[in-house]
Amino acid sequence: MGRLFTSDLIKYVISALMAAVTGYLMVTKGLIVAGAAVAIPFMIIFFVIFFRFPKFGIYFVLIMSFILPILGRYVPSSFPFGLTIDIVLVFTYVVLALKHWKKVDFSLAANEVVLLMAIWMAYIILQIFNPQAYSFAAWFYSMRGVALYQLLLVGLCFILFTDRKDWFQFFNIWLGMSVFAILWAMKQKFFGVDSYEQRWLDEGAAVTHVLFGKLRIFSYYFDAGTFGAAMGQISIMSFILCLGPWSMGRRIFYVVLGLFSFYALMLSGTRGALAVPGIGGILYLIMTRNFRMLSIGGAILLSAFIFLKYTTIGNANYDINRLRTALDPKDASLNTRLRNRARLTEYLRDKPFGGGMGTVGSWGQRFSPGTWLANFEPDGLYTRIRAETGLIGRIFYVGMWIFILVRGVMFMWRFPDMERRNISMAILAGYAGILMANYGNSVLTQFPVSITTFIAIVFVYNMRYWNEEGWYELPDNKPTPRGGRKANTK
Repeated sequence: MGRLFTSDLIKYVISALMAAVTGYLMVTKGLIVAGAAVAIPFMIIFFVIFFRFPKFGIYFVLIMSFILPILGRYVPSSFPFGLTIDIVLVFTYVVLALKHWKKVDFSLAANEVVLLMAIWMAYIILQIFNPQAYSFAAWFYSMRGVALYQLLLVGLCFILFTDRKDWFQFFNIWLGMSVFAILWAMKQKFFGVDSYEQRWLDEGAAVTHVLFGKLRIFSYYFDAGTFGAAMGQISIMSFILCLGPWSMGRRIFYVVLGLFSFYALMLSGTRGALAVPGIGGILYLIMTRNFRMLSIGGAILLSAFIFLKYTTIGNANYDINRLRTALDPKDASLNTRLRNRARLTEYLRDKPFGGGMGTVGSWGQRFSPGTWLANFEPDGLYTRIRAETGLIGRIFYVGMWIFILVRGVMFMWRFPDMERRNISMAILAGYAGILMANYGNSVLTQFPVSITTFIAIVFVYNMRYWNEEGWYELPDNKPTPRGGRKANTK
């Protein structure tokens, strides 16, 4: 009799019962109810994992940031998939507070980065009372990408991502999704778009993604601009990592990935994305403090600039020709952008706090159609921030990111080992490039670039805790305690 109740038999019985119940609900209640019933066991498993491993919330948000564009393009539904990011981030804090509060060092989030983001969030909250604003709903939707996600996610990462293995787990996911994006982009390049992507183009995206009969490759990302910036970030990081203290196989992998991701950047036709590897490369050369390498690297970058700016070599190639127009001062797109910014300056002359969150671009057209800002095309994140929060808001926003970059470089210079230096230089170079790309595109508020960048920058700060006891390892092998605080390695 004991053999009748084996674990296999129990599993078969449970599976049969679930199938029977699902079939009954499908027939009597419809497909939606049946689908909800099937999802319940998976939801239970999800919450069990969540409560046991709170880092799961961060990884869930990371992966969701990559697949949200796929869901939006391939799953015809009015369900707000983006709100799952908000829910999971908040729920992770709840789990930490209720179950892990004795084990987790919340003081790790008490630093200048989180403080700056909290001040910025407070400023955005005050924007609710901006007399120029039209809609609370517009404020809610637009402020999430500009302020809320970065505050919630960065705070969690400071608390939970203090181990060396956290970096490699996070980075492997990032690289895996990036390789998948490159393959998807090559599929679009050589085999064309599928029916779902064609429908997206036909619904209006073709205006910006099909230029002179050529498709700007967007892979599975929201648009070509985001894809190009993301590939530029991975490209410069890979090239820097290939110079690190890694095995030959890994270094070769980084070189190959760097080349293919730069090729993908070219396929995107995103001229502003050139700034990502360009600025990132310049910062890397500065961070090395090696005059010989700085001279060689500067010569290479200068040669690339001269090639694009002062020659016509390769103009027959569409991708090279389009990137070359980014350096043309007579480019129509550039001059239109400059005229728009001059018009914005005049409009904001008596509005030091801007026109309110959600009044520009698509949110403005949805919630306050017909207004001046709703019809204004910002063509860049910093211009959008200036339009919605005023000159005061833009100064603080840009200053916050520059401060984080400078502090990160200072931390990098204090690391005695090449591994942490190499990783942090790669992160900071990619981060600097993204900051520059925001001048022409809103990439830091777009998935997945925003999520990967927010998480990555935390590691530069938290690398201080990578050894077991949370000590600095100085060159003379005399450890110095970091404020007497033990690292959180849970």
